[in-house]
Amino acid sequence: MKAWRRIHRPASRCSSRHLFDRWSEVAQLLRAAKHIALILDFDGTIVPIQRRPEMVRLGPSPRRLIGRLAKHSRLTVCIVSGRSLADLRGRAGVPGVRYVGLHGWEWSRKKSVPPGDKNLDRVKLLLKNRLGSLVGIRLEDKGISFAVHYRGATQSAARRADVLLRKTLKPFEPHLHVMNGKKVWEVLPPGVQGKGRAVRLLLANLPSGTLPIYIGDDTTDESAFAELGGGITVRVGGHRRSKARFTLRNPGEVLGFLETLEAETK
Repeated sequence: MKAWRRIHRPASRCSSRHLFDRWSEVAQLLRAAKHIALILDFDGTIVPIQRRPEMVRLGPSPRRLIGRLAKHSRLTVCIVSGRSLADLRGRAGVPGVRYVGLHGWEWSRKKSVPPGDKNLDRVKLLLKNRLGSLVGIRLEDKGISFAVHYRGATQSAARRADVLLRKTLKPFEPHLHVMNGKKVWEVLPPGVQGKGRAVRLLLANLPSGTLPIYIGDDTTDESAFAELGGGITVRVGGHRRSKARFTLRNPGEVLGFLETLEAETK
């Protein structure tokens, strides 16, 4: 039996506990694992969320720490994000790390365009006109997808934007779909299936019995938590319902865990 399956709990359970309150359990898994896949979300997980995504960049100290982990023979380190691959690489800048952008669609510098992308330009133009007057609402163009941010908007503006977004997208279903995130709606082609599928593909190319560790803070990470129900899955942030088995409070605690992981795997 795979070591990381020994204490499997159904992914539907939502009674997450703080990771360090269950450290003996976690440490047992780490010590038994022949190989570990450390999979990290970016915004809100290893860097604090900022009002504007372009303000975010991984600092020198966490960059060095994650870089050391990526060099470890027992570890494969991957950063998975809703950002485009090029943007993610530039803002993280950690050598030796595997990067996956756009919720699992972009795996390399070569960009593949999924079916349905021809509708994106039409929808983006419509929404720019319809949302332009709403204060605090901002459209981010990611090329083969786009996001509507409402961080900083009033509740009434956010509600109005939600109504306009759903109304605008209705004629384009099922060619496009919306993925809800933290103060953001991601508009994606159907080929972008989310982070759960991404981690499944990643693990398929790693040694049998690899212990997965997935850390994320957003609703877009829930499909990955569900996929890795018997691994070490960690939700960062408040006490919201989650399929993750463990919690950490903020990116500072995530970096503390990574330092502990480095010590455990020496």
